[in-house]
Amino acid sequence: MTDDELITTFEDDTIAPAAFSHERHVRVAWLLARQYGEVDGFARLVVGIRSMAVRAGKPDAFHLTMTRAWFELIALVDDVDGAPELLDKSIIKRFYSPERIAEGRTQWLEPDLHPLQFPLPAAAEVAPAPIS
Repeated sequence: MTDDELITTFEDDTIAPAAFSHERHVRVAWLLARQYGEVDGFARLVVGIRSMAVRAGKPDAFHLTMTRAWFELIALVDDVDGAPELLDKSIIKRFYSPERIAEGRTQWLEPDLHPLQFPLPAAAEVAPAPIS
């Protein structure tokens, strides 16, 4: 699927939830950020993911903090193809403790371990560090 086809099927709500892998999620977020800017791109991502969750029979699956944190990380890169580390779902643990991420389902919470940044903090740096 080309980038144009991917973004079209996402925005017109025709991509099958089962076909929306993490890799496609990353690519869509990056394309939306590039095409619409961060504010409008994020808003469009939220609409699409919420709709997809409903179509998948999981209307409560949407997680605001996870979605925004991923979007912000992805939007930081100039070339998503040159950032394969974004395909590792576990990297969010470099920024958020399990307790913090659990609290952020319906509200945006800033990370409690490291500020959202790219390049990513090294995995060895995951120990909690206060954010000022």
